[in-house]
Amino acid sequence: MRKILNAALCTAALAFAVTPASAAPPLELPALTRIASKLSGLKAKQKVKLAYVSGPAIEAQALKILDRDYPRDQQAYDETVYRALGLLSASEPLRPALIDAQVEGVRGLYDPVTRTLYVRKGADVRQVVLHELVHALQDQTFNLRRLSELSRGRRDAGLAAAAAVEGSATLATELTRSISERALASHGGSHARLFLGLESAFPYTTGVRFAAILKNLGGDTAIYGSLRRFPETTEQIFHLDAFLSREAPAPVALPDVAAGMTLDRTDTWGELDVRALLAVFQVPRLDHVGEGWAGGRTAIYRDVSGEQTVALVLDWENEIDALQWREAVYTYVNEAFDGDATGFPATAPCEADTCWSLGEQIAFTRNGTHTALVLGRSVSQVAALARAIVR
Repeated sequence: MRKILNAALCTAALAFAVTPASAAPPLELPALTRIASKLSGLKAKQKVKLAYVSGPAIEAQALKILDRDYPRDQQAYDETVYRALGLLSASEPLRPALIDAQVEGVRGLYDPVTRTLYVRKGADVRQVVLHELVHALQDQTFNLRRLSELSRGRRDAGLAAAAAVEGSATLATELTRSISERALASHGGSHARLFLGLESAFPYTTGVRFAAILKNLGGDTAIYGSLRRFPETTEQIFHLDAFLSREAPAPVALPDVAAGMTLDRTDTWGELDVRALLAVFQVPRLDHVGEGWAGGRTAIYRDVSGEQTVALVLDWENEIDALQWREAVYTYVNEAFDGDATGFPATAPCEADTCWSLGEQIAFTRNGTHTALVLGRSVSQVAALARAIVR
């Protein structure tokens, strides 16, 4: 989740109960609540606790929520996937980038599970509180606590729901530019930080566009529909027709046992993930490639020795889309694993469609609209797994 998303997941009511150990911030909370209600069209129904705390205290709370909603085992899974995909170096951990994205510099934080709002002492938080007040009103009507469960094995659904929630609140409070620019600026540097930054900005850019189109079509009632029943995929955020028709993602079946390996864990990989991955490595026409996405999953397989192999399995709307992805994969492999060399890397002989031996052993296979990109330690192993997945 995001620094502002997780650091601003709801607030409010007609009055606030301030925790005993905290001094109340100089905010006109009842007036701000009335403004939030007018902007969102939602009524405040109950009070929430407000704690006016130090920077270290609010960051500690943000870290606690991060680990609750995005458990360490899920972080470890993503770290393995990101490392295989070239987003993390062999010795680079994911956690510092996550903490930078979701913890450091948090100004306002609402925990929808405990319904407590934390405000950073000394911060100019009037706009942030107003933004969170809209989230609070959303929470009181639509139960935003549902968001905390979506990042556990339902990555794409979680990103889509966050975009609906943040997009509508940002549209109402007109914070699009300031928040999205901050999200992107806070994640410069490594490939993983850029990837997280692109996905962090998604709710405040594409999510706002999604909310704006909904409002133009059906007013606040249309926006409320997206909060009552969250979008299920980031494809539905990119393409409103997919949301209006409630187009389900194509089911991606993964064998429990394949090529002498056992499926250890899997998660979804959506259109946003495809676009962000290609953007990090500057693959051309990433939007054109991404719009053909129909369904996707990542997976970790283990052999008898415990060695891990990572698979990125994607289904496409038609064979032309699948072929466009194959072309993008060749550029991605070059940029992610052989970027310093001149020209495209040489392929390695294997039983898959294409293999590369670039430190990481990589295999790509396509069967109609089904594709598999597999990364591991053995060319023969990744090729065999890729073929087993898409046959």
